[in-house]
Amino acid sequence: MIKADGSGLRQITSGANNNGFPSYAPDGKRFVYRTFGPEGQGLRVMNLENGQVTKLTDGYDNFPRWSPRGDLIMFVRRLEGSFAILTITQDGKRLKRLTNSGSDDSHGTWSPDGEWIAFASARMGFKDEALNTDSPQPYGEIFVMHYDGTRLQQLTDNQWEEGTPAWRPWN
Repeated sequence: MIKADGSGLRQITSGANNNGFPSYAPDGKRFVYRTFGPEGQGLRVMNLENGQVTKLTDGYDNFPRWSPRGDLIMFVRRLEGSFAILTITQDGKRLKRLTNSGSDDSHGTWSPDGEWIAFASARMGFKDEALNTDSPQPYGEIFVMHYDGTRLQQLTDNQWEEGTPAWRPWN
């Protein structure tokens, strides 16, 4: 962690594992992150006040994002040969699979109100980008769905990869 002015650099994770993709709880007192390595794998929640780490999952889970409402944590898990988007409560209960396209869905992001999730998906297949680059990506178009996995809508449809969507607040 580091302060906005560049001072106060502080290491908050340690050990042999690769820890990454932190996402803060709305209260700013905890964050969720993914870990993998000789000390185990999965999602962890760290309390910044006392350094206590709580195991949330133990699979190869990635890209966790805490809901702005604080009630859910979204993440990606490889299931049945493809990546799917899931949610779980902060206490590790109520695991719910949101996507089941048989294709890779990933890089999810919450809307500012926590009602919607935008994500990249390969469910439309590769397009022209695969022919024009040496590094085609498996995520092609942007979709949006309600936080419970319903009301799925495709937002983009073109020849290029669309990935890592972001929301812009309308203040």
